[in-house]
Amino acid sequence: MKNIGNIIKTLQNIIRKDQGVSGDAQRIEQLGWMITLKIIDDKDTELELIQDNYKSPIPKKLQWRNWAADSEGATGDALKEFVDQKLFPGLKNIDVSGGNKRALIIREIFEGTNNYMKNGTIIRQVLNQLNEINFNDSSDRHLFGDIYETILRDLQSAGNYGEFYTPRAITEFMTEIINPRLGEKVLDPACGTGGFLTSAIENIRKQDVKSVDDLKVLEKTIHGMEFKPLPFMLCISNLVLHDISVPNVDYTDSLNREYTSIGQKDKVDVILANPPFGASVADKVETNFPLNFRTTESADLFLLLMIRYLKDGGRAAIVLPDGSLTGDGVKSRIRQHWLETCNLHTIIRLPNSVFKPYATVATNLIFFTKGSPTTKIWYTQHQYPIGTKSYSKTNPIKGDDFKPIKDWWNNRKEDGNSWIVQINDIFKNGYDLDIKNPTSKQTSGSKSIQAHIESLRNDLVDIDSEIEEILLSITKIELSTMTELGSVCNVIKGNIGIKKAIPGDFPLVTTSEERGSHLEYQFDDEAVCIPMVSSTGYGHASIKRIHYQSGKFALGTILVAVIPKDKEKLSAKYLYYYLNNFKEELVVPLMKGMANVTLSVEKIKTIKLVVPSIEKQIELIQLMEKCEAINHTLLQSYSDANQMIKTILREAFVMAQ
Repeated sequence: MKNIGNIIKTLQNIIRKDQGVSGDAQRIEQLGWMITLKIIDDKDTELELIQDNYKSPIPKKLQWRNWAADSEGATGDALKEFVDQKLFPGLKNIDVSGGNKRALIIREIFEGTNNYMKNGTIIRQVLNQLNEINFNDSSDRHLFGDIYETILRDLQSAGNYGEFYTPRAITEFMTEIINPRLGEKVLDPACGTGGFLTSAIENIRKQDVKSVDDLKVLEKTIHGMEFKPLPFMLCISNLVLHDISVPNVDYTDSLNREYTSIGQKDKVDVILANPPFGASVADKVETNFPLNFRTTESADLFLLLMIRYLKDGGRAAIVLPDGSLTGDGVKSRIRQHWLETCNLHTIIRLPNSVFKPYATVATNLIFFTKGSPTTKIWYTQHQYPIGTKSYSKTNPIKGDDFKPIKDWWNNRKEDGNSWIVQINDIFKNGYDLDIKNPTSKQTSGSKSIQAHIESLRNDLVDIDSEIEEILLSITKIELSTMTELGSVCNVIKGNIGIKKAIPGDFPLVTTSEERGSHLEYQFDDEAVCIPMVSSTGYGHASIKRIHYQSGKFALGTILVAVIPKDKEKLSAKYLYYYLNNFKEELVVPLMKGMANVTLSVEKIKTIKLVVPSIEKQIELIQLMEKCEAINHTLLQSYSDANQMIKTILREAFVMAQ
């Protein structure tokens, strides 16, 4: 039996050799569109065998079997040219006039997807590895499911998507409790890569799907919405892997719809979701909602949306952070509406470490039914299994860890771990649902000492794991001739006056850490953005931030974009790490002098740098990314330690009173 895990690792290592691909997110997107096309073609082949009149919506010359399947097929420049000039344009403009949903999905996928690879020979190597997998073979498909989840976890750790992976143990537990059945409409309005949708599919399949007709019903009643290109693409391939020929997933922002336009025909029986939280919604999206419920907090608007979508008698299981359970003003009004229209019967409080390293906020599993008001709420705390002190990247939550709660679910009783709160008490407290265990000595409104200790232990586990990865990745670069920046890069001044910037769809790079936005873009490339002025003012030369930016972006007038001329010889990401970490030695000296605290394009061109082989550059990039991960964990650990000190002091004085 072939080892699918080794094939995927080999694929990732091959892609790393291509100088056009920089960072985990681009690597995953590259692998994602190739896997998606392979999956779709394998499914097309299967459908052609079992359906007499089936015809693939993909034009023949663009079908995987006709350009990618032959190991001796096109390679090098010819393959690169085909992918860039024929495959992507053809799929982005695929004919959808006949109403073929499968064709529309393919077009939507490729409208938001890019080919980053620049080396056609490496593209061929990736294709040949993928051809080792047959997605119509049940054993390959089953094995690939586990590898697919690894890819999804890698996506979350890439850190660019504003959401995080929901562990399979959680999606399966929530789905099992809600127990969707065949014929019920199931919705995830923020479906990401499809974890809840596939859990619902498997839950229904094992109980109810007995025929082809049953499968057709299932296909029509599982519905997702996702507006980010990469998760949308991965969701589609995930559902196809679960035998959903035409996934019912909309490429849309579910919040960007008039709240009152959601009518009876849109109502669903079941909602399973982990909506994005901790981020603001897009400009003016909140105006889709009633005036007294308007907020820019995404989790609160998603809660309103889900209540609206549920039909009377419909049931939901969702993930919400503590922040959505408390707060005054509009947050309180949303919770009041929730409790008056739904029976919020159960809240399971999770340990902070469940979602680490992707997020460290306290979260809850919420279960409710639409159509009758809440009279009381059961709370229960998820406890670590014996021998486990914390969850982490190397020790994630498992399905068996929910067994005590499953046993408790149908035979509930109050104890040191579970408690009931009556609706009158909630009403008196401003509809605050962030209610701590009454048997705990924890000070009201604060994290317990044990929770802080748990966080720190988890940090240490992650740090140890990340250090091991760094030790295995350390590389050495032999010194070579120093090269002037201007000989290997184009240096172009920004043209956007910050005060004149009109907010729009494109990132605007300035001297600040956070990106702004602009209506138009100046560049569509990978670049290192260098400020041309001192960050600390006249008379003291210093540069606080050098930025890395890729794709379409705008640039402020007091910065320059440094773009490698030959990307097969110099990686922009390598250049970023080199210049950012050696800026005091290489860039700042050019700004010395009381009357000379600015840079010019010509001065920047004189910066000297070492340009090793592209393979060595890639090794160094990977090592730097691992170092950034440990830096993030250390910063979190520092914060956790500070909070623990304050909590210990507070608890000590409470006990002394």
